[in-house]
Amino acid sequence: MAANVEKLRHALQDFDFRSLFVEGLGWNFYRSQTLHIRVDNHEYSLNPVAEKAGFAVFECTPDANGLIPAYPIRRKIEHQVAKRAFEHLIVFVDAQRTIQIWQWVKREPGKSAACREQKFHHGQRGDPLLQRIRDIAFSLDEEANLNISTVASRVRKALDVERVTKRFYEHFRKELNAFGSFIEGITSQGDRDWYASLMLNRMMFVYFVQKQGFLDGNVNYLRDRLNSVREHSDGERFQQFYRMFLLRLFHQGLGQPEARRAPDLAELLGQVPFLNGGLFDVHDLERDNPGISIPDAAFERVFDFFDSYRWHLDERPYREDNEINPDILGYIFEKYVNQKQMGAYYTKEDITGYISRNTVVPFIFDAARKECPVAFTP
Repeated sequence: MAANVEKLRHALQDFDFRSLFVEGLGWNFYRSQTLHIRVDNHEYSLNPVAEKAGFAVFECTPDANGLIPAYPIRRKIEHQVAKRAFEHLIVFVDAQRTIQIWQWVKREPGKSAACREQKFHHGQRGDPLLQRIRDIAFSLDEEANLNISTVASRVRKALDVERVTKRFYEHFRKELNAFGSFIEGITSQGDRDWYASLMLNRMMFVYFVQKQGFLDGNVNYLRDRLNSVREHSDGERFQQFYRMFLLRLFHQGLGQPEARRAPDLAELLGQVPFLNGGLFDVHDLERDNPGISIPDAAFERVFDFFDSYRWHLDERPYREDNEINPDILGYIFEKYVNQKQMGAYYTKEDITGYISRNTVVPFIFDAARKECPVAFTP
């Protein structure tokens, strides 16, 4: 069935999930009672939206503050729903109906459940989400052969994707190959590909930092420094940016504390932070291939690509559909950095959130209690 995308868009933007599924995607009315689930002393109502061959869709009410429950609570809700409708999809909404979170959990024998969530804010066009849900549209001609396995398989195909903008992902692959073709001074094709992925991951990381104004207070820091270097270069081959500026920014600026930097760096780099962690250390490929050169045109092309997106570190409301968040950086880093040699793997937010809540947060409270015990007494 070819879904009417604009019809789906209006229903999505209006938070009219029943119309979206029943009228737009060809699902059936779900004539079931509302599920009432209690988690952490609060009762959540799971209102039936639609179903197809036993696959259920629910809308979950907000918490006591009118907000979408936090991720750990959403997982607990989903776990209880699965006891009553094993194959299901839950749409969480806030009281003001400004945010949606679509949750589907992938279950495979012998593997941990993998939660897939898609977020939509009121005011967005919703293209990334619409591209996925239009694939779970069903026509009358399909009804005779439908069963819950068929529907579940279709939903999995549509929603079992990493939280990364497909457009960015595909574009990144092309830019990675193009950037690698510019690199000179590395004979091995495998090492050249490896270095290309390292450089693009470094620059993606820097883009997040510069867009927060942390690089000399300039949100266009890299682009402006490229133009400045080119203005002062001899104009022979326009290959000055990589060796005269970028390597010094990585290794001597971002890669080491300010107290250890050479006196002339302040004028060249401006005020930049020390980003500990090893990403900006001198790499083995750079030690083994001291003659590496990359023309300025390669960086100009990369910056054109990066500048077509909006880079944000937070999860603030009303994000635009072309905004890039740190999840994508982690996904791309794991995908393209050589895992065997680098040991790089992306840990998703549910795991890092669990670690943070059980280590960092208690540590902060313990430290605060030592400094101000009276604040922790009745």
